[in-house]
Amino acid sequence: MRMAECRVLAAAAPRAALHAPARPWGFSWGALLLLLWGVGCGSEDYQDRLDTTSRYFASLELQDNNLHGAWNDPATTISLRVPKQFAELSGPPANPSESSGTSAASGENASTETDGPSDEDELPPDPRQPGYLTIPLPGLRGAFRAAVSVVGENGRSATGAGYLYVLSNHHLAGNPEMAARFQSDTLSELAAALGVSLKPEDSREITLPQRPDAFLKPVPYTEVELEPEEQPDEMAREFGVATRFSLYSHSEGEVQVLLLWVLPRDLDTAEKMSVRRPLCLESLRIEQPQLLLPKEPGQMSSGSSGAF
Repeated sequence: MRMAECRVLAAAAPRAALHAPARPWGFSWGALLLLLWGVGCGSEDYQDRLDTTSRYFASLELQDNNLHGAWNDPATTISLRVPKQFAELSGPPANPSESSGTSAASGENASTETDGPSDEDELPPDPRQPGYLTIPLPGLRGAFRAAVSVVGENGRSATGAGYLYVLSNHHLAGNPEMAARFQSDTLSELAAALGVSLKPEDSREITLPQRPDAFLKPVPYTEVELEPEEQPDEMAREFGVATRFSLYSHSEGEVQVLLLWVLPRDLDTAEKMSVRRPLCLESLRIEQPQLLLPKEPGQMSSGSSGAF
């Protein structure tokens, strides 16, 4: 029943209830009209709620069919759902000096007597860093890899590699000026390493989700795509095909996050990346937008099945 019809009934039903004759079973036509008015208008509200609930669960099903459960970085409170073909890369081992406090006293004495390297200098190399680049990725919190299908010559399908990296400026918490420039500095360094000249038209502002009935908080991004004309030997060995570097920058409070996608340009549509990448981007969450120095590198989580 439509709202206009409900309003007409609402005006007419009280008068009808007062003047309509009683029926043998004890109800007047007016009382019956009041009952039908209540049921009709209530059923419309119920149907609206039912439709909303149906759209909500359809949105959840779309996410669950295309994405892993949430990956979480407890040190920075960043979380993300990555496409199902991606698996998380193992990070560096935990710093032994932080995982055990058995020799705290002796360690304190040693640190006051010597000027040896700090814990930061003694950290092992991060195996998630891309060896195909000439620079390390700053503020690396998480890394994911996928074997993807690529459309090769003559339309033949080949297998290539795809990567997703999560970067943040948390490591710059002690330097507010550098932390504020994290996104722009990282973009400039990456473009220089790839031999790509940045132009204003290379970036655009987007807000996700753009699909209707997503039931999610909007996430604004600045998107930049870089495609090197020539690949260094390391990159050619890793990919062997034309590759695009897509950066999505997002800020909340003092925190800046960069999501870097490295994917073959001629990705097979069977990878569903046109659907899965936006779904992944719209899932980004930062629980605490205050910039705090993390004590450990990005950790593995159970959100993405498997690891390379």
